[in-house]
Amino acid sequence: MAFCAAVAALLLIGVALTQFGARPAPSAGRHELPPPAAPALPPPVATPVPAAGTRSSAPEPARSAPRPPATTTVAARRERPPAAAVGTSVTTRKPSREAAQTPAVTLRAGAAVSLELADAPGYRIRHRDFRGRADRIGPDSSALDRADARFVVRPGLADSGCVSFEASNYPGRFLRHRDFRIRLDSADRTRLFDRDATFCPETRSRAGVVALRSHNYPDRFLTEDRSLLGLTPATTGTATQFVVRPPL
Repeated sequence: MAFCAAVAALLLIGVALTQFGARPAPSAGRHELPPPAAPALPPPVATPVPAAGTRSSAPEPARSAPRPPATTTVAARRERPPAAAVGTSVTTRKPSREAAQTPAVTLRAGAAVSLELADAPGYRIRHRDFRGRADRIGPDSSALDRADARFVVRPGLADSGCVSFEASNYPGRFLRHRDFRIRLDSADRTRLFDRDATFCPETRSRAGVVALRSHNYPDRFLTEDRSLLGLTPATTGTATQFVVRPPL
């Protein structure tokens, strides 16, 4: 048995030597290259996810530079009526001593007059930027303001029994209504203009206090609202009342 085992071992050694000797020897000067290694990939970078309720860390886009404020001309500022507080009326204005002491006069053709609000002494009808309005004007006001509040009474352009008001510092321009707003326009000798510029005085109980009714709109009167003059439906009792004063 030992003999058989030795023979078998020798056979196995012989087979192994035979296979080893069958492999070709590498040629001189030739090097066997190792297989290329797989490229190493960078590890994946985890993208941070913002927590709920937090802002992104990315910078906000730059905002454009603010535009410079638009310039406003003096004429545009004067055209705007002054802001009025809600619930206020002309009755809250303080009376003027000068207005209370100046006697009232009548509307006589050819006379220069100034029309003062009966319920707001010191506030007089005037034109500004060719719009009819009521502003506080007294002896200490500028010469321009006092001139704007001075009118010459003319026989009504459409009815001599009524009156028209010509601006003292703008001869040929009269107070007239247009689109139910009072303006100072040049007389164009048309029938429409003559009627628009004619007002019929209606008196109440006090002397020198009048309401001015439109000639071509008998149900409308010259009224004041937030310093601007217009033509609105009213009666002699509800219309704006004016005290006829000597000019300043």
